[in-house]
Amino acid sequence: MRRGRGELCAVSCLVLLTACRTLGGPRVAPEQTVDMDPRVLDRFREEVEEYVELHQELLKRVPTVTPQSTPEEIAAHRQKMTEAIRAERANAKQGAIFKPKVAAAFRELIRKELASPSGPGVKEEIRTGNPKVEGTPTQQNPTKEVRTPIEVAVNAIYPDSAPASTMPASLLLRMPPLPDEVKYGFVGRALILRDTHANVILDFVPDAVPDPRLPR
Repeated sequence: MRRGRGELCAVSCLVLLTACRTLGGPRVAPEQTVDMDPRVLDRFREEVEEYVELHQELLKRVPTVTPQSTPEEIAAHRQKMTEAIRAERANAKQGAIFKPKVAAAFRELIRKELASPSGPGVKEEIRTGNPKVEGTPTQQNPTKEVRTPIEVAVNAIYPDSAPASTMPASLLLRMPPLPDEVKYGFVGRALILRDTHANVILDFVPDAVPDPRLPR
């Protein structure tokens, strides 16, 4: 199984940080410290890497786009990719990537971060852009917001019209880094993993955020 780009990036950052400290230079970025059991972390990485391999394979089956592609061609490419992902993962269920022990590890990781001194700020960041809390302004009246319904389910599509939650930097430093093909997000209290390119929800952890102010 090949290593994901996110892991290689984390290794590169660690090397850079070490070099800066050795030379007495400034610290370039906060150090990534994944707060998770190594065996559980490896299981999660394996599932993510397996999905990324599928993503790369599906890219070969759909029409390619270039810098010269029209907006219509780009939209068609994205739609084909979305359809291909949903077809290939038609039988995927919740927990396909976030296995039970992995989901429990993410819940504990988030709980500890929210219980830390920076917890109140982290909670507010999670609420920022959370589609269960905020909407998008209407063209007719920018002072009013419209909530876009989002289904939190495997293979559900994350609507383009919905806002995206903020991922607190301090929390991301405790979470496993991801390759470019996938990203974390919050919808209500759920932690989701979605395809960056096709906006398909790949898996989710229900009640990942222990905050009663957030709707489920």
